[in-house]
Amino acid sequence: MAEIKKYKISKIDSSIKDIAILQMEPLNGAIEPFTPGQFIYMHILDESGNSIEKKPYSIASSPKSPYLEFCIKLVNGKVTGKLAAMKSGDVVGIEGPQGHFAYKDQAKAIFLAGGTGIAPMMSMLRSINEKQLRGEFVFFYSTKNDGSIIYRKELAALAAQNPGIRIIITITQESTADWKGEKGRINGALIAKHLTEVKDYDSWMCGPLEMIKGLRTALVENGADIKRMKMEGWG
Repeated sequence: MAEIKKYKISKIDSSIKDIAILQMEPLNGAIEPFTPGQFIYMHILDESGNSIEKKPYSIASSPKSPYLEFCIKLVNGKVTGKLAAMKSGDVVGIEGPQGHFAYKDQAKAIFLAGGTGIAPMMSMLRSINEKQLRGEFVFFYSTKNDGSIIYRKELAALAAQNPGIRIIITITQESTADWKGEKGRINGALIAKHLTEVKDYDSWMCGPLEMIKGLRTALVENGADIKRMKMEGWG
């Protein structure tokens, strides 16, 4: 069995309804090296430190961060129900990292995500900014409304700090009167509006499986190379 390391929760951000952003620090040793886009298995531990439930979560923090960060939708499942009741100082188990949904400093990149699918994209964008990579990095993000935009202020800051980063946010349901961004789902027309040529880009997609299928079709319609796509979905 893979090693499970104990981490303590150091910070919880619950400012967006049904979403928890958790920062965790290892109790002993250093964080295992990972590539932006990879995931871990988070274990719920019993009083003796044994795993009783586990679930995969993408890492949202950058590899240089002193903590691991996760962006979790609280759906009252076997793991999320327990995480929702936790507080700073509580301990969980972390196994990993794992996965091939990895960003390796490609200079022309398209990131597409819905909801908490933003988590691995934040790891990628944060890494791009920390390294001050030069290139074209375009992030299309879809969420229900302008009150459910996760990392809204940080996304704006990332785009301001690195001239190569562009953020396109679209909302699929109701909006407030001052919303000036895009509306509707991410589709071929929206991609074409913001990117005139996609064939030379690598792309990463994360969200519900039905959404991923639509995104893949939209990219292909715009001339993207399916061999340069990475997809991670659920549901």
